[in-house]
Amino acid sequence: MTTLAVFVAGMLRYFVGLLLLAAAVAKMRGFDSFREHLTTSFDVGAARSRMLAPAVVLAELAVAALVLGGAAGAGLWAALLMFCGFTALLGYKFYTHGAVRCACFGGAERSLSGLDLLRNVLVIAAIGAGLALPHDVGMPAHAAILAIALATLICVLAVHFHEIVRLLAAPHG
Repeated sequence: MTTLAVFVAGMLRYFVGLLLLAAAVAKMRGFDSFREHLTTSFDVGAARSRMLAPAVVLAELAVAALVLGGAAGAGLWAALLMFCGFTALLGYKFYTHGAVRCACFGGAERSLSGLDLLRNVLVIAAIGAGLALPHDVGMPAHAAILAIALATLICVLAVHFHEIVRLLAAPHG
């Protein structure tokens, strides 16, 4: 396998792991809001949301640990299932109810948009690419540091995808 393929696989792996960590941390920081959105936007009763909210956060943390730890392949498969499930649920709710708030990355002030769904589809594609590449091959420390730095940048872009696209699409003048 080429050095470039190993590098891209590592970068994608770090991106997915960091994105899951960002989602979990954002939910923990705005935990009450996240739990409230589960109740109101997803028709989950208050009692269930008290159980479901921490379970979602723990699942994201566990999958991030798999992806970033020694079980990258299993973690990427779990991340793929998680993102496909979340995206399908969000897409269904968005299509049937319009205004949905999920606080997926802590952005509880605005409703879900098509850009958020597009971001998730792009993340699913990145996970698929990560699975197609040699994800369990090590790389030198200097390459790993660069891969982590690039993955961090991509993670920030993904978390703020909606805002960045809106900013770039805004009329200038």
